[in-house]
Amino acid sequence: MFSISNFKVEIDTTDISAMVTSMNLYESIHGNVKGTIHIEDKLNFFDHFFRGIAMTPVKISYTYFDEHLEIDLYADGVTDQNITKMGKSYNVILSSLLNLNAATTRICNVYSGTSNDILASLWKETHGEAAILMLDSDTTSNGKYVVPNLSAGECIQAVVNSSYDVDNTGMFLYQRLADQGITRFTSVDTMVNNPFNPIANDRQPFVIRNEEITLESALGVNGTIGTCSRFTLKEYNKDFISKLSAGMWGQKVTQIALDETTNEVHNKKEVTDIEITKFSLSKNLYSYEIGTDGDISSPKSLFTPESIVSEEILVNMKYRLFNTNLLANGVVAIPGIGCGMTVEVNQGSNNISATKTDGTYLVANINHLYNMEDGEMEYSQNLGLVRE
Repeated sequence: MFSISNFKVEIDTTDISAMVTSMNLYESIHGNVKGTIHIEDKLNFFDHFFRGIAMTPVKISYTYFDEHLEIDLYADGVTDQNITKMGKSYNVILSSLLNLNAATTRICNVYSGTSNDILASLWKETHGEAAILMLDSDTTSNGKYVVPNLSAGECIQAVVNSSYDVDNTGMFLYQRLADQGITRFTSVDTMVNNPFNPIANDRQPFVIRNEEITLESALGVNGTIGTCSRFTLKEYNKDFISKLSAGMWGQKVTQIALDETTNEVHNKKEVTDIEITKFSLSKNLYSYEIGTDGDISSPKSLFTPESIVSEEILVNMKYRLFNTNLLANGVVAIPGIGCGMTVEVNQGSNNISATKTDGTYLVANINHLYNMEDGEMEYSQNLGLVRE
């Protein structure tokens, strides 16, 4: 593994990088960047800068193979503090800045258009202009979304779960460390057709390979980047029977539409004094709309699929993406790589170690690991790789 340079961690504008002995930053196609830093505190920094319920900003920056990275997070608490006569040691939990707005902002509004249009409007209302949202894929899911005073996080996740692109594949909303705070909204089809390669205009996937020493790797550092000390096949076709019964690999489906009937309310034998009332969305919300040109249209809800079968196909496609789960441990850190990209995997180099689980994988998550060794912060990665 190689070391990073110009390493700096600022908490509330104070540089504490000399106190940081290890750090990990985690990215995934399922959400925002998060992490942990371990601090050896000999100056009682903890008592002066962590002010209870106040939000404490954290800025991390470093350079790795001429690529400069800088990301803003916030301290989401302190854990595992040990106190001795020499000082304190503890972990600072890091969270994305977007999590706060998503949890505390309430949305009470009506949106119309494609999933991209609705998500962009929700995003602007929640995070303002500063937080960048990249719409990587064109969406064909569309409709009307009536939000009755819900948290922004719930609204955004509901849109993500119901969205699909022009190729009828599901969508993911996530952050990459290499994007330095930018959030992406990307479809499965876009991801699997996005090979990572640090060489410009080269569409061949980068190869994650066994750390076999060859003449090429011995002649320069570039030959060792992306080598891995150990591969672990976490899951391969696990729970096949339950997946098959759920229709993940397709079944002949006969869909029958039933007429609507009146609901009957049955009182339970055990009744408490707490009454719970649930309402479904009124169909009057989607009865008709008059456009600027006077035309009358009948809008639909964003969450009304073309058919129930289509909705199940989208959900099952997301599940199938994680049918094979491979973990590459101790990878010599690859500059610029991020989740939502594809790589080629070559786990073995002879008849014994060669395996059918080699091939193209999607990077589902990356755990970026930093450890102080002899005054240098060494950098490695654990890659979570998935494919159908």
